[in-house]
Amino acid sequence: MLVPALWVALIMFVGNFSDCGMSDPMIRRPLVMSMLVGLALGDLKTGIIMGASLEVIFLGISGIGGAMPSDSMTGSIFGTAFAILNHQGVAVALSLAVPISLLAVFVNQLVIFIRGLLLSTFEKYAEEDKSKSIERLHYLSIFGGPLVYALIGFLGIYLGSGSISALVKAIPPVVMNGLTVLGQMLPALGIALLLNMIYEKGNMLYLLLGFVLSSYLKLPIIAVALIGIILAFILASIDKNILEVKNMKSPKAKTVSEDNTNNSLEEDFFND
Repeated sequence: MLVPALWVALIMFVGNFSDCGMSDPMIRRPLVMSMLVGLALGDLKTGIIMGASLEVIFLGISGIGGAMPSDSMTGSIFGTAFAILNHQGVAVALSLAVPISLLAVFVNQLVIFIRGLLLSTFEKYAEEDKSKSIERLHYLSIFGGPLVYALIGFLGIYLGSGSISALVKAIPPVVMNGLTVLGQMLPALGIALLLNMIYEKGNMLYLLLGFVLSSYLKLPIIAVALIGIILAFILASIDKNILEVKNMKSPKAKTVSEDNTNNSLEEDFFND
């Protein structure tokens, strides 16, 4: 169990470091983290399946400011590792990944709290004009958090994998069936949360179209996605042509349209 624990520790380090040390290239998403775990532990198929399922679950959940509702990275890594190492089904692993992601929020808050304690030291070094000390403390702050996550990843797999396996085996069949059903329902919950954020009456027509294509015409998901991309380009082209015709008919409308566009861009900038 030493080698898998080291692999998981490395992936935990890279995932957390990408946020604070690499300007967040979005590799800490479940789709990437679970795939890396599957690749490292020799079961890439399970890693991709877990990543896609967890990505759907956490798709509609986002942090606002310093508030993090769940740590999807940690939950994805541990859930995928437990699924592969303990040879459990994906549905059971999904039901384990979600509570792990919720518990991992406390680790994230602890790391942020410890970093906050360093502010007084930064101010002290700044007043004393110790630029080298500030630089060293800055690197300590950047690498400290990922090292904490790496340690948790190592200990969680090295010490906890056997315990998780024994716990899963001790669960009664009735409860296990409930966990399996729960794991299958979680992706639907993630989609529902996302739709709740982007709900508009006009969008529901496209949702119904996707449902018909998938359920009744039995088209694969990739085909439905490609049809959606084609429709998006067609509708964007139609809107562009309508706007050009209106601008040609009325130069004044063109000026107003440009002003509205500039105002809209400014509003989007300040909203972001």
